Amino acid sequence: MVNYTADDVSIFQNPERGFTDELGGETMLTDDENHVVQPEGEAYFTKAAQQAQTLVMLMYYLGNYCTTDLSDNILQGFDEDMQILREHGFKCVLRFAYDWESAEDASLSYVKRHIASLKPYLTKNADVIYVLETGFVGQWGEWYYSEHYESETQHLNTNRRQVLEAMLDACPSNRFLLVRYAMIKTEYFGDTKALTAEEAFTGTTRARIGHHNDAFLNTYGNEGTYDDGKGKYDKMRTYISQETLYVPNGGETNVENSTLSKTVSKHDTTFAELRRFHWSFCGSQYSKKVTDKWRSNGTFDDMNRLLGYRYQLTTATFPNEATAGSEARMVLQIKNVGCAPLYNERHAYIVLKNQDSEVRLPLASDPRRWLPNGVVTTIDEQVTIPADIPNGSYDLYLYLPDASPSIAADPRYAVRFANENMWDEETGMNRLHATIQVSGSTAIEQTKTAPQVDKILRDGQLLIRKNGKVYTVQGTELL
Repeated sequence: MVNYTADDVSIFQNPERGFTDELGGETMLTDDENHVVQPEGEAYFTKAAQQAQTLVMLMYYLGNYCTTDLSDNILQGFDEDMQILREHGFKCVLRFAYDWESAEDASLSYVKRHIASLKPYLTKNADVIYVLETGFVGQWGEWYYSEHYESETQHLNTNRRQVLEAMLDACPSNRFLLVRYAMIKTEYFGDTKALTAEEAFTGTTRARIGHHNDAFLNTYGNEGTYDDGKGKYDKMRTYISQETLYVPNGGETNVENSTLSKTVSKHDTTFAELRRFHWSFCGSQYSKKVTDKWRSNGTFDDMNRLLGYRYQLTTATFPNEATAGSEARMVLQIKNVGCAPLYNERHAYIVLKNQDSEVRLPLASDPRRWLPNGVVTTIDEQVTIPADIPNGSYDLYLYLPDASPSIAADPRYAVRFANENMWDEETGMNRLHATIQVSGSTAIEQTKTAPQVDKILRDGQLLIRKNGKVYTVQGTELL
């Protein structure tokens, strides 16, 4: 058995979790000024990475297109922004809206046209989209003050329902769509049944809708976030606390009242909410009346560690020896001390690695079900050692790469465990501090019956390389 030492101190980058900066917050896009990410430049990503961020909140304000289709320039600008995120190892929380100063938005017909034109670009860039917020309706795209979608108290009237359905259609099937108020989801399904473990991650519409709260800590009802339609909040708070074990939740605080900010910014108050509602991301700046207090009282650093998931290995048991082609039992205990689980699909692998070979053995355990707030998950599985793995001694690693082929090999998108002396930055793998000796490989027989022979040319002389040794054409071995 291997015992592991937890790292409860370090603040480090991990994908799809943590603090976010908002980019594009007061920029009205035009055909000439069609980017949100690009203007930030290299310096922004360097600073954000130093602060352990891997997410950005992107706001695309489309107010100049309320009565026209989105131009090719706008769509190209979005596509190029996504490529910049990819180059820097970041992902985004994504929202489209029309105005931040007023309730002016676009009519239903134009909203649907805009969503339809964005759809292929969302699909193409799903790898660097963490979550997509419904947006489009109302000031800031928050489904409240709106010129075209009736009273803010009508969370899901006919037109709003059509916007939601258009966004569900455009949202990549492997990504979550977040709604601003819990009532939007409960009214859509006509009940307050929280998502169950059995339906979670199945791809149903109910399983794809998550939540965001842009009034975090602002009074008990969070400015309508938890309103049940009758001015009461307990039912919706219970609903969201259960839902968010399986769908994402995040947002920002908007508390501007100095007296209230002193109360809600306290460490215990903040974390009681973060843990109950399983927050995976949170705005780092707004409102500064709260975020500055978080920085001064130590809450900010703890949030930087514990927003989203934070996995720690406690113990593991591996065999010392294994036979190629046979099964080997792997037992790992994983503790999630973070506020939330993972949500987007991701697979875990035991990796056998030495100087010459690397073999990845998939685990059946789903990392999305490694539950938070100190829950320990035991993985006890038989993995099959490939029959043709070369004989030898292998170091063991635990590897959780991104599921998207476009970035799967990028170690910046792999999950780092919070244990001492475990992270391998170059590979994105976690060292398990164990070795296994593999014997009985069929690769030996293959080498005997089918030797590898190559003809090579060196300094004008024809040579033959056979099983790693180099000979002249007369059969003389060269050292």
